[in-house]
Order: sequence, then C-alpha cells, then structure tokens
Amino acid sequence: MKDRLRSATMKAFNGLICVIVMLGAVLPVFAAENAPIFSFGKGPYELIIFTDYFCQPCQKVEGDLTATLESLIEQGGVKITIVDVPLYKLTPLYAKYFLYAVNASTNYKDALRARRLLFKKASSLGAITAEHLERDFQSEGIAIKPYDIKASFSEYSERIKKHGVHSTPTFVFVYSPADIRKYSGSESVKKGMAELKQALSAP
Repeated sequence: MKDRLRSATMKAFNGLICVIVMLGAVLPVFAAENAPIFSFGKGPYELIIFTDYFCQPCQKVEGDLTATLESLIEQGGVKITIVDVPLYKLTPLYAKYFLYAVNASTNYKDALRARRLLFKKASSLGAITAEHLERDFQSEGIAIKPYDIKASFSEYSERIKKHGVHSTPTFVFVYSPADIRKYSGSESVKKGMAELKQALSAP
C-alpha cells in the first residue's frame, strides 16, 4: 500500500515546487471565527508559510526551517503564521493533528516539534492513519487536544485564496500593505528569508 501511496504522491511533484490541483475540493469553507492556527511572534512584519508535508521541495526547505523560525520568534519583529496546503490526500489528516498540537499548548516550540515529526513521517510514509499519528505523538511526548477543526481549515482556505497560492513551498512576506512579496520554490524562498533577516537587522 505504501508503494501505491508513494506513487500517487510523486505525481504531485513538479521540479522545485508542488502544484496545487483542485484545492477547493479538499478544504470546505466554514466560518473562521476564533480558529486556532499556528501564529506566533510580534512585530511590524509578517511571514506566512504555505507548505504540504508530502511535497518533496517542502521537505527540503523544512530541514533548517524549525531552528530559523524559533530564532525569528525569539528575536522579535515578525509574526509567523503557518498554513498547511492540501496537495495530497493524507495532508488534511496531518494538518488536523498539527492543529491538535497547536491547540494543546501555548508554547510555539511544542507546535514546531509536532510539525517536524509530521514532516518526518510524511517523507517516509511512516504514518497513514490517525492511530499511527496518535501513537507517534505519544511516543515523542507531544500533547494533542482535539477540537472541531472546520474553522481552522476555513482560515487556511481564506489565506490561500487571499495570497493566490498555487504551489508549495510558498512564503509570503508582508512588510507593509503596499509591500507584500511572494516567493515560491525551495530556492526562491531562501532569497525571501535572506531579505527578511536583512530587514530585521536594519537599524
């Protein structure tokens, strides 16, 4: 079964990006009021990260991203929001458990640990059911707090639509209402991250 899933996943890959197909058919729209999503940090800038756990270019970017995000949040000056994009049929399941982890703790490091674990499992198709994920979360000591995730998925859909995200990884950097920069692809997002670090280090 893993071979069939891996074959299906590979069909979604396109060079340095993963292309979104029939996005609206995956995440239905519901009221997004009080929807918990990963959004931590404060400052005049905002970084919105659009990725899919099963997207190989996203997995490549993820390698050093956790440490970078922790550093940026601790440094201050930027709010970081993570949006899971449903390219693959198992992504909504993984996204749900990430949201459960976000809902269980006010510490962003706990959520990032969950995200790192989900990427690891997706890269090897090591978990394909809710039972698998719950087992793995428990084994790693990552708490989850289930809730109705419809509003959070709606928030994801609205942000994807608002920023015209058609592939992953896509990073959106909001420096001001008039200065919004969008980078797609594993190499392109590195340029965006370098620009953000430069902006944050400016006097």
